[in-house]
Amino acid sequence: MTTIHVVAGVGGAGKTTVSAAMATAFARAGQRAVVLTIDPARRLADALGIPHLGNEPTPIDVPGLPEGGRLDALMLDRKATWDGMVREHAPSPDLADRLIANPYYDAVSTRLTGGHEWMAIEKLHRLVQADRWDVVVVDTPPAQHALDFLDAPERIRRMLDGRVIRGVLSPRGGLLGLATKGAVDAVRRLAGPDVLDDLQGFFSLVGDLGDGFRERGGGVHALLHSAATRYWLVAPADGPRTSELVAFRDALRQQHLEVAGVLLNRFVPPLGQDLAPLHAVVQDAAVDSDPATSEAVTAWIHDRIDARHTQALRHAACRDTVGQALGCVPHPLPDAPHGIHDVHGLIALALSLPTGLTQRTQGTQ
Repeated sequence: MTTIHVVAGVGGAGKTTVSAAMATAFARAGQRAVVLTIDPARRLADALGIPHLGNEPTPIDVPGLPEGGRLDALMLDRKATWDGMVREHAPSPDLADRLIANPYYDAVSTRLTGGHEWMAIEKLHRLVQADRWDVVVVDTPPAQHALDFLDAPERIRRMLDGRVIRGVLSPRGGLLGLATKGAVDAVRRLAGPDVLDDLQGFFSLVGDLGDGFRERGGGVHALLHSAATRYWLVAPADGPRTSELVAFRDALRQQHLEVAGVLLNRFVPPLGQDLAPLHAVVQDAAVDSDPATSEAVTAWIHDRIDARHTQALRHAACRDTVGQALGCVPHPLPDAPHGIHDVHGLIALALSLPTGLTQRTQGTQ
C-alpha cells in the first residue's frame, strides 16, 4: 500500500526543501520514495542540485542508500498531463487526436482555472497506481492553492456531470440554444464563423470522456481522505502567519482531515540566557599582535552572537505562538544559513525530521 504525505503551508516557508528532505528520509530508510512538486515555481530541482525536472519521475542519486531505498522526483507539467489523461480515457486514438487538436482544448489545458490542481490530482493518481513507490511526497503551492488541490476531485465531478454536458449541447438551451436567442450572429461576428462549431465539438468530445474523468476524481478523493494520506503544515520560524495556518487547519477539518504535524522551518535554537561565557571565549581568542584588527573582529563577532541570540528568542516565541494557536507542539527544523542546494544538504535536514516519520505503518508493505 502506497502512503502519501502532503506538505502544505504559507508561501516562503520552505515547503519544497522540506518535501525533498522528507522523501530523502524515506529513501534512506530503505523505502521507494518519489517527490512530486505541483508548485509552478521551479525550486525542487534547485534543492536536489540538478538542472531540470520534467513531468516523468527522474532518479536522484542519494549516497549510501540501503537495499530497497530509492528516490525519484518530478515536476508537474500541466499540458503534458492533460494530453496523457485524454489519450488514456478516449474511446479511440482518433477521438483523442480530435480533442487535442481542438482550439478550446488548448485553452482549457493551459489556462482553465483549477486546471493545474486537477492535473496534480491526475498525476498523483498515476504515481499511486503505478505501484512503483512505497511513499509519494507531494509539495503543494501556498496554502490557498493547496486547498484548491484538495477540492479538485469534487470540482471535477461537478464540471463533468452528465446533466451539465447535455445541457450545454441541448437544442433548447446551451450552445445550440444561442441560435434561438439571436446571439449566434453576434458570436460569429466577434469570434469568427467556426467558433460555435469548435466550442460545441469540444464539449461533445469531453462528454465522451466524462465518465472516466469522474471515476478518476472519485478514486483520488477517497485516497486523499484515507488513512494512507498524512498532511503536514510547514511554517517559517521567523514570522509565521499564524492566521493562515489556522485557516488551513480548519479547512482540513471541514473535510474530516487532520494535520499530522507542524514543522517550524529554519529554526534557530537558543544559545542560552547567559552569553557572558561565550563572549569571554571570543575575547580570549583575540589576536594580540594587531590590536586594531583584533578589536574590530571581536566587536563584529560579539554583534553576531547578540543578533543570533535575539533571533533565537524570537523563534522560540513564534514556536509557542504557533503551538498555542494550533493546539500542538511544532517540530523545529534547523536553519541552513546558506540554503540547501544538493542531496547532502537534504540528508542533513532529513536527520532533523520527526522521529518515527519513516516507520512503516501497520498494514503498509
